[in-house]
Amino acid sequence: MHHCLLAVVILLVGASGITACNNTLLSASRSADYVVDGGAGQRGLWRDNRQYEANVQIETLYEDGLHDPGNESLEVLQDPREALSAFPYDRRGEIDWVRALDLGIIEPRSNLVGTNEIMTMDMDILFKDTGDMPWVKFPHITHTKWLDCSNCHPKIFIPQKGANNPSMDGILAGEHCGRCHDKVAFSLWVCERCHNVPHENSPDQWWGEEKNKRFN
Repeated sequence: MHHCLLAVVILLVGASGITACNNTLLSASRSADYVVDGGAGQRGLWRDNRQYEANVQIETLYEDGLHDPGNESLEVLQDPREALSAFPYDRRGEIDWVRALDLGIIEPRSNLVGTNEIMTMDMDILFKDTGDMPWVKFPHITHTKWLDCSNCHPKIFIPQKGANNPSMDGILAGEHCGRCHDKVAFSLWVCERCHNVPHENSPDQWWGEEKNKRFN
């Protein structure tokens, strides 16, 4: 059984001190000077059409406020700036872990030694009770590349149609999707990553771009 992404990330980047997205523009564990005034296409693009925030500044282990700068053992840890230099960023200047996985920059293991094969599930669930917001498409494949089914079922989500009633109030309070998002997964404020299926009542403009261009 493979475990949560957080443990894998710590092993891969040498305890970099980077936390997941939070509901402020600046991460609590690093200093960043970046602009979030537009979606992809309005800033510079990195390879594979990924938006790259060139001004993101990642703190060293001596400056992050989490490690003891007087500890000589810090010398054996990889500098976060080196470890994360090839990673893609989302429009908030946070690391896009899903894109990093798709590009082969990281490769989660099923266990500590990687002897078991990760079992994935390719099934989408569409949530239409979103008002004027675009509908939410939940992709199992993206999540099962990181997590075992038992990470979510049955404690967080009952695996039965109609048995769950997630809401934004609950998610923002740390329930359902909020168990991971805004903590070890991408920010809840990158709305379009979840609300990604336009419908006839959803806005014509989304994050400064035409919605068809954004979602196609």
